[in-house]
Amino acid sequence: MLIRNRLTIIFTLLATAIQLTLSLLVWYFYSLYRQEEFYSRLESKARVAGRVLISRRHLHDDFFKNMVRTDLLTIVEEQISIYDTRHNLVFTNRTLKESDYYKEKIPLLATDPLFEFKSDHLESIVIPYKDRGQLFYIFASGYDRIGFAKLGTLQKIMLLANLFGFTLIVLAGWYFSGRVLNPISQIVDEVEQITATHLYKRVNEGNRRDEIAQLAMTFNQMLFRLEDAFVSQRSFVAHASHELRTPLTNTLGTLETSLRYDHNPGDWRDSMEIAVEELKKVIALTNGLLGLAKVTDGTVALSVVQVDDCLLTAIGHVQAKYPGRSIPLQFETDDEESFTVKGNATLLTTALLNILDNACKYSGEAVAVQLQSRKELITITVTDQGRGISETDAAHIFDPLYRGENVEGVPGYGIGLAVTQKIIDLHQGTLHINSAVNQGTTVAITLPSLA
Repeated sequence: MLIRNRLTIIFTLLATAIQLTLSLLVWYFYSLYRQEEFYSRLESKARVAGRVLISRRHLHDDFFKNMVRTDLLTIVEEQISIYDTRHNLVFTNRTLKESDYYKEKIPLLATDPLFEFKSDHLESIVIPYKDRGQLFYIFASGYDRIGFAKLGTLQKIMLLANLFGFTLIVLAGWYFSGRVLNPISQIVDEVEQITATHLYKRVNEGNRRDEIAQLAMTFNQMLFRLEDAFVSQRSFVAHASHELRTPLTNTLGTLETSLRYDHNPGDWRDSMEIAVEELKKVIALTNGLLGLAKVTDGTVALSVVQVDDCLLTAIGHVQAKYPGRSIPLQFETDDEESFTVKGNATLLTTALLNILDNACKYSGEAVAVQLQSRKELITITVTDQGRGISETDAAHIFDPLYRGENVEGVPGYGIGLAVTQKIIDLHQGTLHINSAVNQGTTVAITLPSLA
């Protein structure tokens, strides 16, 4: 079901329920008002009857009948009955068939100054009346034809008003739900126009304050991230294609040239050596790309890892690659701290190896390594005295396949730091690089400790 239809139904049900509740309250209180007003009229009739019939001694003549004929406020089916102290009927203007029924109401006046009751369609009231030391009980009954007619008319008016109001509520609910959802419809239309080739477009954020504006702002933030991801992907694909195409083209050219022009085993060997070196570059680049994809897909199993073991393993690999290079290691830890983290030993070793390899690759001096564990944080700091990184290159050092301007003559593909950053993020750590051109670079890796 569409949200607009759902909102219209909910709005209609709520508004109709409120309208019916108010209508019932109006009908109920008007019914009470009619009843109280009619009982008040009956009480007045009973007291008038007491003054005329009892006080003026007209109980046994036709004075009351003559008075009723000239009374313009006579009640429909009006009945006046008077009982004496012994509960004997002394006056009635109609043939009374329920004398015993009326007598049963007289004792109820012992606690109330008057008593109201109903008998069939007639409403009645009984009051005590004293005259010259003698107590009488006066009953007044009648049918409130005018009151019930007004109540019936009110019911018809309220029925028509509720039907008309229900129609207006449905139309109003449909209109206002459309107005409320119109900004969302606009967002949907705008989002449908955004494709991979039009990621620069943005959704109108409206007043930037209400919930719909916040939704639009969230969409725009997502579009910014998607645009950055697409741009990075295009750049990554372009660089990867270039880096792969160059050694493959060189390999193919070398082999084709050897096939056509080389005639002795020595030339074949030289050509094959060149082709092997180019293929090693392709393999190295492919392994780097596969490593980056493996870290990015988020399917790596984590366990308890000793960071110091990973660091010592990485240092051993680097020293084997750069024999004679000085890589002093310094430990700093509190007595209760340890070097354990939750992670993957292979990936963590790879990240540390990438950092150490870069430090030795771009610096001919000693590379200082410090391992520190304090306040539930483990910090690995690698410092070199090499070429450094310019401010322009520093903004892109974590982009895959990006290499700085001052790395000419140094082999590499610009994947190591991208992989390292992904690995550190996977371990919920931080990677910070501080560098200056021709002054060296300091890399600090911080990981949360399990201690």
